[in-house]
Amino acid sequence: MKKFVAVIASALLATTVFEQTAAAADASDAQKAQLKANSEKLEAQATANKKKAEAQSDAEKAQASANEDKASAQADADKKAAKSVKATTPAEASGARSNAAKAQTRANQKMQQAQTKADRKKQDAANDANVAQAKADEKKVEAQNDANKKAAEARVDAAKKQ
Repeated sequence: MKKFVAVIASALLATTVFEQTAAAADASDAQKAQLKANSEKLEAQATANKKKAEAQSDAEKAQASANEDKASAQADADKKAAKSVKATTPAEASGARSNAAKAQTRANQKMQQAQTKADRKKQDAANDANVAQAKADEKKVEAQNDANKKAAEARVDAAKKQ
């Protein structure tokens, strides 16, 4: 009888150890899935951050270009205005003032166009950054959902084995 009890106890112990090992393996799979999800989330955010930085750089370049265009246009207008000061006759002065006024109008238009173009590029860059962040957020949610699903499957498998 003692041998029979010992055999049953041994069998129960072996079964318990097997179930615990299986449960630990399922938990390990869930942990691996979570680590993978965390890695994917970090990668998605890094990609979004890179795209945001590129978009910001593009916007800054557009603004710098607009500033150069504006400065050039103003310099042209100032040159025309300087001619009116150098004029020796009233007619020359009147013509120079007229040319200076036209040049200033053109400069103002060029500056406005350059700023509008820069603003449009900034808006596009902001939109690109928002899209990149939205995609990153979507990837993060998908990765976490996958990890949660694996964890739930591991819990179900562990419950079935008990």
